[in-house]
Amino acid sequence: MNQIQSFLIASCLSVSNFACSVSWAQSKPILPSTTPSTIEAVSFEGAVVDAATRRPIAGATVLARNQAAVVSGEQRVGADGMFRINLGPRQSYVVTISAAGYHSLDEQLTYTSVHVSRLSKTIGLHRIGTNSPARQNTTIAEPRTAPNSTSSVATTALPEVTVMARSSPLSVDQPETGPRVTPPKTLDAKVVFTPPLVVAVPGKITQLRAVQFVQSRAELLPDAQPALEQLAAFLKNNPTAEIELAGHTDNQGDFDENVRLSKQRVEVVKGYLVTNGIAAGRITARGYGPTRPIGSNNAESTRQLNRRVEMTILKQ
Repeated sequence: MNQIQSFLIASCLSVSNFACSVSWAQSKPILPSTTPSTIEAVSFEGAVVDAATRRPIAGATVLARNQAAVVSGEQRVGADGMFRINLGPRQSYVVTISAAGYHSLDEQLTYTSVHVSRLSKTIGLHRIGTNSPARQNTTIAEPRTAPNSTSSVATTALPEVTVMARSSPLSVDQPETGPRVTPPKTLDAKVVFTPPLVVAVPGKITQLRAVQFVQSRAELLPDAQPALEQLAAFLKNNPTAEIELAGHTDNQGDFDENVRLSKQRVEVVKGYLVTNGIAAGRITARGYGPTRPIGSNNAESTRQLNRRVEMTILKQ
């Protein structure tokens, strides 16, 4: 009996030692790794400004929600209009920008590149009561960059976007009346965003900044097409309105030539409108040359302010 007990005890000890040796031989469990591209914090920054005056909107609110509609960040901007929100892990977000007296704006943020984690944009809000859309929705996506790229410039898809190629300029004799053709994606293609036309009250001046011409010539650039379409649509929607188009230049070059050029340019705009169904009698065209500057002519950065076309409603 004693021999049997001894044998059983020895067997148990042997099994115990084997279990211990097996336990010590096991390696530590391997935890699943996390990739920086999925947990890296991303951010959105920029400024909130008035779409018409480009002045900062103090007190505007920037609110970000993730895909589960959970608030990821919120900030009230200061007097400079600047904001920066740290959103959290890389995913899609919806950012709502709002301010008292302005239409709110939703921005869809999409982080498409693992090499860029910051998006930046200046956001313009339209005042309530203008003819801008009641609510706008835009999408901002990171550029698809090469692995070694450090670019942080965002590619923005905005409403009223038109892709146009720089082909022959428009003129009175050859207005562009046919359908738009989207050109192939070449280096000559350009994405143009034209803000909604905000028309001043009768007697006040409306700046037509998007109506641009070939340098020193009375030929419209293709980029002016959307703005001209908006102007024609306004006159069609207000059939009794009468307007004055005023052309202006800087003071570079011959005075009389500048006056002539400014008049020719507004005649080009008038010709476009007449070609698109607006009665010529509703449009007065005047060229003022360099006589009415709104900026200094001592530097190119301010001279360009003087090269402009303006509209004034004479009769509503």
